[in-house]
Amino acid sequence: MKFKQRLLAAVTWTACAWPLAASAGFQWTESGPPGAGDSLSTAQVTYSATFETLDRITGGLTASAPDIKGGSPIYQVDLFKIRVADVSAFSAWTTGSTAFDTQLYLIDKDGKGVYTNDDGLDLLSLLPAASALGPLSADVYYLAIAFGGYLAQDAGGASLFMGGGLTDVLGGDPSSGALAGWGRSYDNGNSEALYSYQIGLTGATNADLPEPGVFMLAAVALGAAGVARRRQSIATQA
Repeated sequence: MKFKQRLLAAVTWTACAWPLAASAGFQWTESGPPGAGDSLSTAQVTYSATFETLDRITGGLTASAPDIKGGSPIYQVDLFKIRVADVSAFSAWTTGSTAFDTQLYLIDKDGKGVYTNDDGLDLLSLLPAASALGPLSADVYYLAIAFGGYLAQDAGGASLFMGGGLTDVLGGDPSSGALAGWGRSYDNGNSEALYSYQIGLTGATNADLPEPGVFMLAAVALGAAGVARRRQSIATQA
């Protein structure tokens, strides 16, 4: 009951206080099976041939293994390869339609932690725009989503991020290595086979640049349109 009350409050607050990204961009829906992986090499690459802004990512976390201690199942972590196009405007958050305790992580192209948040809004997560801990340059990054309390770890088991409270935005730990795996700091008590999520974004676009042919086709189309307009203008004057 307490969870439902907190979730209802989160949904209400999100609808009122978090401006959603404009719908002019595209939404990436996790594809699969196998879906988005939990490592840099298996991250799902977001892509739009028209190079629009990336406004949404939707998907689901599934139980991947039972807990050997008899607790709730171990759930996968989903990684998406994105491109931060506007450093000052970049933000990411789990929306009110996400009905479980989330955590978001931004990881750079080398696998190092940038910043993370567990409970920016009660059970939902927020990587805020214009944060001193946020991305420093426009480049390719990895956006990860997991249940609250999951730890991004390097090969030695050290956390990629600094310690702090559940509501804090935590920066990357410069002494840690690149992402090598995930751990869990506490049993979140979940038991469903699938938990759906939706992530809103600003300042982001697709990770891979469109093929050169896409730009060539666009240029040809623009050139053809210009020729047609000139011909129409000449015909009108005649």
